[in-house]
Amino acid sequence: MNHLDNKVIERKLTEYNLTEKQAKIYLSALNLGKTSVQALARKARIERSNAYDAIESLIEKGLMSVAVEDKKRYFTAESPTVLGRIMEEKRIELDALLPHLEAIHKTAGTAPRVMLYPGIEGYRTAYENTLKCIEKKLFGIFSVRDMREVLGADVVDRIIEKRVMRGIALRVIRSQERELPDVRYPTSASQLREVRFAPHGMDFPITTYVYDNKVVILSSKKETFGLIIESADIAQAHRYYFEALWEISKPQ
Repeated sequence: MNHLDNKVIERKLTEYNLTEKQAKIYLSALNLGKTSVQALARKARIERSNAYDAIESLIEKGLMSVAVEDKKRYFTAESPTVLGRIMEEKRIELDALLPHLEAIHKTAGTAPRVMLYPGIEGYRTAYENTLKCIEKKLFGIFSVRDMREVLGADVVDRIIEKRVMRGIALRVIRSQERELPDVRYPTSASQLREVRFAPHGMDFPITTYVYDNKVVILSSKKETFGLIIESADIAQAHRYYFEALWEISKPQ
């Protein structure tokens, strides 16, 4: 593994919400282990008063800790994995904010907005858009078998976990003809999922999700694409179709 020089690392750290002085102190602390503020300031080549300010900020961020021994304070850098966790928390916060920003975003005119996403990555992009559901109510009509054929069981399971973590409830109508033999995704309060099976003979070659003012269509493996339609009227019409089919479908 090629090692980056300290200047490059310091510059990279400033891209992750650290000031230049904080980056110098954190990198110095990683090198020194448990140490004093004097040693840190000397290693980072900054004044001791500035070093104190940087250390306090790093402690607040969870990137350094302090211990008192024989009435002296010693400072230690936390594992760099903590930095990764902080970045992941920021990403989650941003993901939660994005739907609200998108709701503010004004689309031109009143015409529906249609976005086509080809290929497996496009399919996944459209599917993962359901995780941005603001109203936390998701309506689906699909075959689990087909979704797993396109994305694989692991990817489908991870997206389900994210849906549950975000508190998005799913009401779903599934095809009996295309159901998995082990019925891996039953009605479950803990999984925020309520399942009904459509009458025999109803075979769904595509997946449809409805939420907020959007309709997502996921194709079969043969075609492999994702489609997102943004239209309040179209979304409402699909809700009516869903409720009508729900009434004649059988609870699990």
